[in-house]
Amino acid sequence: MTLKTRLLGLTSVLTVAATIFTASPAMAATIETGHLDVFDVDYNAANNTLTLDLRTYEPDNDDLSPAGTVLRVVPAATATIPSGTAWQCLGPAGTSMYVAPQTLVSDRLYAGWNTTDVPAAQGPVKLELTGWSGPPGSRFALYTTAGFPATPSFKLNTNPATGCPVSVWPGGIASGTHAHGNWAFSTAGTYTLTFRATALNGAGATSGAVTYTFQAG
Repeated sequence: MTLKTRLLGLTSVLTVAATIFTASPAMAATIETGHLDVFDVDYNAANNTLTLDLRTYEPDNDDLSPAGTVLRVVPAATATIPSGTAWQCLGPAGTSMYVAPQTLVSDRLYAGWNTTDVPAAQGPVKLELTGWSGPPGSRFALYTTAGFPATPSFKLNTNPATGCPVSVWPGGIASGTHAHGNWAFSTAGTYTLTFRATALNGAGATSGAVTYTFQAG
């Protein structure tokens, strides 16, 4: 074998090795079914901060960064806005929205929140929607329902109509909470929502701004 042949062979090996070991840009993980907590709030006593991330339960119980994660409300997950003044801040009666529901449905996102790792001395947790973007004219709302007939309690709402916007969770989220709600998006498309969690007692621990990505439709 000539020196030239050996060098060409070595070049080929190095090229293949570079191809194998060069890292590709990470693809965003998309979650569209199953139980997760969108707001997983934990307290770090060592540096007096809150962490705000995602918590998954299926298939693993694990924390997950919102960065690089897309939460999808599938096209079939739609609901019609009821009539009545209690619902007017959700949008015009009779129109439909994409909704990840408060109750478990097998082929839907079952999204909630938890503050189970926040000590009572630090709570409740102030949860703020500090910024958002979505398709032109779109709206986002997070609400719970109770009673019969069901009535909504809005926790967050971007509807600009008079009396409708809610950017700070009313009363905060009590320590030790694990609950679920309805995550509603008026229009198909991508939404980016930025939140901040702050402990209302103690030394005012905060998470800083954390951005989530939702895909409706």
